[in-house]
Formats: sequence, structure tokens, C-alpha cells
Amino acid sequence: MAKRLNLQLRLYTSSDEIGVSNVLTSSYDTPAEARLVSALRANGELAVELLAFDGDRTVGYIGFSRHIRPDGWMALAPLGVLPQWRGHGIGADLIRYGLDYARRAGAKAITVLGDGRYYQRFGFTYKAAQNLTTPYTVENTLLYPIAAGTAFAEERLVYSNAFEAFETTPTR
Repeated sequence: MAKRLNLQLRLYTSSDEIGVSNVLTSSYDTPAEARLVSALRANGELAVELLAFDGDRTVGYIGFSRHIRPDGWMALAPLGVLPQWRGHGIGADLIRYGLDYARRAGAKAITVLGDGRYYQRFGFTYKAAQNLTTPYTVENTLLYPIAAGTAFAEERLVYSNAFEAFETTPTR
């Protein structure tokens, strides 16, 4: 029998910190992503944090951090869904609504480092990112252009120092 979901999405509040940490430590092999989010939050570098709940249980999380460069660009990182809740469209809902919140927060473009087969269905493209210089693997870098001139832009992506500090890449 399939799980019955009472899924609700909402923005992060300070009372959600433990739930976010639980989702991220359960979603990844190490606690690096949970530490990354804490550092980004402490530095004021998270522009959007969105959570998914089933009842009162946090089951998913997505964060959008500000790139240091180019100005106004954001990185989708990280995305996490509790393993037992995967396959219910929670990650897809977090991405769709998260992109909308990021646009409303002033994002000119959003990058993601991840599996293109997954992210392309949300409008991320390799082609639009082809002229970007990145410290991570260019083969896995995708771009979601929002503002005019961001697709195919020749830009150097500079991520928060928090990504290096926790030896993680902005991916899921």
C-alpha cells in the first residue's frame, strides 16, 4: 500500500533547524551538507530555504545560496528528501516552488551541479551553461537562466567559501 501524503511546503523558520539537519544527514553519506547549510545560513548567504512536510515531519529540503559572482546569481544546493519518502515527487515540488521563490527573491540565474537527466525537466540546461567557468565539473554544471543575457553568458562562477570548508559540491 502506498504512503498517504499530507504534503505541505513552506519557507524555513529558525524552529526548523533540527528537521533540516535530519533530512540532510539522512539524505547524504556524510553530514557535510547539513554543516554547509548551517554555515551558509550563519553567513547570510542562503537566499531561499524551502521545506516539505508530511504532517509535522520534515521530509524534504531545498536551499538556494547566493553566488559571490556573478552578482544576482544563485546556486541550488542542496536538495534532500528522506530516503523513505523518495519517489513521491517531493524533490520535484521543492525544485518547482523553490525556483519560483528564487525568482521572486531576485535571482537572475540559477546554477546546479548534478544529474542533468533529473534537472533538465525543470528548465536547467547544459547548453545555457556552456560558457561558464566553474571550480566544479563543467560536464555536470547546468544553468536556469532567468534574466535576459544570462543564457550563454561568459561568467566565472564563484561559490561561497563554505563549499570548500566542508569539502562539498553544490549538488544533489
